[in-house]
Amino acid sequence: MLADSSNRERHFMTLKRTASSLAVMLLLSLSASAIADSMKDRIKQELTEYNDAYNELFVNDDLEAFVALYSDAPLWIAPTTEPVKGLDVPRNTFQFIVDKEGDLFHTFDEFHVSEDGTQAVMIGQYKADIEAVGAHSTGTYLFVLERDEGLWKIVVDMFNEHKES
Repeated sequence: MLADSSNRERHFMTLKRTASSLAVMLLLSLSASAIADSMKDRIKQELTEYNDAYNELFVNDDLEAFVALYSDAPLWIAPTTEPVKGLDVPRNTFQFIVDKEGDLFHTFDEFHVSEDGTQAVMIGQYKADIEAVGAHSTGTYLFVLERDEGLWKIVVDMFNEHKES
């Protein structure tokens, strides 16, 4: 009888340890998920502020602040042209829009973020109006961004133009 009681006690202790281990694993899993959701929410807020700042730069004609949003050698991918690497195209595009007293506005509709929070993809719509040259366009843009010393930098700027209906 003593052996049966001892076996039951060992079996009970094993079950108790297993249940405790499973509970800890579940809590860790839930915590990791909550941390990931929290990081994603924080990055969404950062990118919303980033987009607002992007739009404000055109209102304020701030070329240097605009260029500072890009990495040192971003890839610019525009419709019907070969991709171009470097800051010349973003700089010249901004300067052209400002010189012609045009407007560019972005929405921020969707984003994806890497698990470690160091890279993000930002997608939205744009509207460009440059009356001086009769240019009006709407389309979709896609930025690939990376963190650089805590700041988001555009490493790929890609867009397309929607056809007028």
